[in-house]
Amino acid sequence: MISFEGPKVILGISVSVLSAELKDLDIIGEMLPEGEVKDFKSEGDTCSFKVRGGVAIHLEKDLENLPEGMILRLHTVAPSPVKFSLDVIAADHSEGCSCYVHSDADLNPFTRMMVEPALNSLFKKMAEGMVNRFPTSP
Repeated sequence: MISFEGPKVILGISVSVLSAELKDLDIIGEMLPEGEVKDFKSEGDTCSFKVRGGVAIHLEKDLENLPEGMILRLHTVAPSPVKFSLDVIAADHSEGCSCYVHSDADLNPFTRMMVEPALNSLFKKMAEGMVNRFPTSP
């Protein structure tokens, strides 16, 4: 497994409020960058979208036995071509909470070279989307 981590950001809401917000996977869709992700759909505990190049990603929520600090875990399900998890980790902060996205992916070295730049860009844009949606007080 290869780990990827997005930038840590400070959000203007508490960990508990963020956790409640992210239970609705439509919120995840709103934080994904336009142009890099399209055709986002969610239904209950599953969501799907297409990334640049037309690759379809199908994710399912997994809220059982989450480690401390992890408020959401999504993992790929068939027919996604790559096996990975997408985790949101948050901690209390004086202005609300600090938060970042983490992923463990089952990739060979060749596939890693192809997807690493796209994942890093996606996580950076997701962090920006979270900051825009949940800003700290000015």
